[in-house]
Amino acid sequence: MQKIEDRILKIRFNADIAASMRWNFKPQQYEIKVVPGETALAFYTARNPTDQPVIGISTYNVLPFEAGAYFNKIQCFCFEEQQLNPHEEVNYFNLVNMQDEI
Repeated sequence: MQKIEDRILKIRFNADIAASMRWNFKPQQYEIKVVPGETALAFYTARNPTDQPVIGISTYNVLPFEAGAYFNKIQCFCFEEQQLNPHEEVNYFNLVNMQDEI
């Protein structure tokens, strides 16, 4: 990818879940704008609508694939399993950074 000075990058968030996952899961914002080198927070909400505890783990992908080399998740709930108790709702956050070399 070619570096473009003074570029504003749009990072979009989604929350796809496996058919067997019983959580309600969504980003609190669908897009943030950052400049290369900037660190930003992104928030998600997860809710367990069932009467049983449910354990899940998140994964992520970056598109276009070339941008993935410049995208850093500094802190993320997706680094470990999360358990939601029956009817529990939790807000999670990601601390992300787009390297200034992009």
